[in-house]
Amino acid sequence: MEISRRLSLVLIVLSLVLAACTQGQADLTTTSATSTAPVTTTAAPPVTATTEEAPCPDAFCVVYHIRPEAIWSDGTPVTASDFVYTQEVLVDPLSGAAVADGYDLITGSEIIDEKTVLFAFSEVYGPWQTLFEVVLPRHVLTGADSGIPFGRALTTTSGPFVLQEVIEDDRIILSRNPRYWPVNDPLSGAPLGDVDEIQFVFPDSGREMLRDLEDGEIDLINPRPLGWMVDEVGDMEGVTFDLAPGPFWEHIDFNHDDPLLSQKWVREAISLAIDREALLDGTVRTVDPEASLLDSSIWMANSLNYQSNFAGVYDPETAERILVDNFCELGDDDIYSCQGRRMSFVWATTLGDEFRETQFELAQESLAAIGVDLVGDFMTPSGLFSSEVFFGGPEVWQIINFSWKAASDPYLANSRYFCEGVAPNGFGALNVNRYCNREVDSLVRSTDSQVDQVERTRSYNDADVAYLEDLAMIPLYQKPAFMAWNAELTGPEINISRSTDMWNVAAWSGKEIVVIALDSEPESLNPIGPRDTSTALVLAALFSGAFGIDPTLEFQPVLIESAETFVSGS
Repeated sequence: MEISRRLSLVLIVLSLVLAACTQGQADLTTTSATSTAPVTTTAAPPVTATTEEAPCPDAFCVVYHIRPEAIWSDGTPVTASDFVYTQEVLVDPLSGAAVADGYDLITGSEIIDEKTVLFAFSEVYGPWQTLFEVVLPRHVLTGADSGIPFGRALTTTSGPFVLQEVIEDDRIILSRNPRYWPVNDPLSGAPLGDVDEIQFVFPDSGREMLRDLEDGEIDLINPRPLGWMVDEVGDMEGVTFDLAPGPFWEHIDFNHDDPLLSQKWVREAISLAIDREALLDGTVRTVDPEASLLDSSIWMANSLNYQSNFAGVYDPETAERILVDNFCELGDDDIYSCQGRRMSFVWATTLGDEFRETQFELAQESLAAIGVDLVGDFMTPSGLFSSEVFFGGPEVWQIINFSWKAASDPYLANSRYFCEGVAPNGFGALNVNRYCNREVDSLVRSTDSQVDQVERTRSYNDADVAYLEDLAMIPLYQKPAFMAWNAELTGPEINISRSTDMWNVAAWSGKEIVVIALDSEPESLNPIGPRDTSTALVLAALFSGAFGIDPTLEFQPVLIESAETFVSGS
């Protein structure tokens, strides 16, 4: 099978997962760790259990109980050996470096039986449920003469579909996996559907995509929600659409190395003067009238872990009174000077984004009303996110506006709260605003070694309360996610997690063939570098992992029926 340029985009994730194979490691040996006590596989709880009295040869262990019925599309059982193989190819055997977080902490594995495997870790790893997002078939991917057998990798899958055909620069065709093993869709619990084939196509423009949707040539789209696009879809007959809070969330950050902004009363005055509801009305509510404020810097509103931790209100009178009470003096230009400095701040953001331009204009007007001046510095995304600007000191910017991409488990963004780290400014890797609070730092770091998810959530929320009470930044809103589909099709539902909007594709019904438009336009240029959306959509229909994530951003077992975690008594 020839792999086209289009499909090469779709293989970004697999190429990362299989990177170790390209180093000539045709057949990797299993690392074995001897347990201190036998592991029982009976009566495994559906929810993870943690104990200090565990059969764990190292600091921390996870035992996965694979579903007895789970098989690959060629009829071969999904086994413990596949889990071990997946961990092996994710770690460079020479350097020990891992392609993804967490796998480098695994010190050994023990295959208890064909459907049970134990992994030992050098330290307790709180976000362990993020591991084994995709499990690979050892029997297919080992023993290749040269290179990586991508074709076989995509036609031997554990998901509801397999790769059928790639038509150069035109479409990718998936067919129903006849050996798909669940009785019902593992994540939604709905009965399996009757869609036999999925075709991914590549429209040349948003206009072409909408025209084909209206004409019935395309059955589903999930582009970046633009106002004109949502309006046109809303007027179409025979088309259903949905808007929901998406994974990209907008915020305003203060540069805490600025002598004025480092003082909470200054940040408080600015926060009280900015009407966040007005910002929503002028931006995302023009697309989604139901959009609401986001009051957390950790969890998205879609998450069951979300709680409102930001107590900011709009009160311009109190804002100006704070300036007066701190002996600021109003100048002839109606701008206050505080501690000998004119209250003027550079607001940096991206160029050409209508919403961010509106946010700046509204904030500038509101702050001018209390005697504070904002000066806009609009840059290209590549300019704003360059190391010199993004991690710059107060001589570069004092206030910055952009968006982060959230995840179901927030561990990848932990460094935003760290006082020290590898960022060019000397703070945590993502600590752009140079904020340091030792209590917040400690609470967030503690989540790395908290296995109990209730405890981890509490620590994150406690950190978020302290972070936002100190006005380290101002959260605004989640950008909307948008999906529209042919009304004959039932089952589509927005899911902003790594499971993607294809999370329950096994249960889709109503059409034998479903044509999906892949929109390659990046939704947000941000420093985390989000996974290509097209790649994730295709792979979600092909491969399963230990866990999937439902629309409430909760981890649900897929290839496994349960997992147990053990913290060593030593």
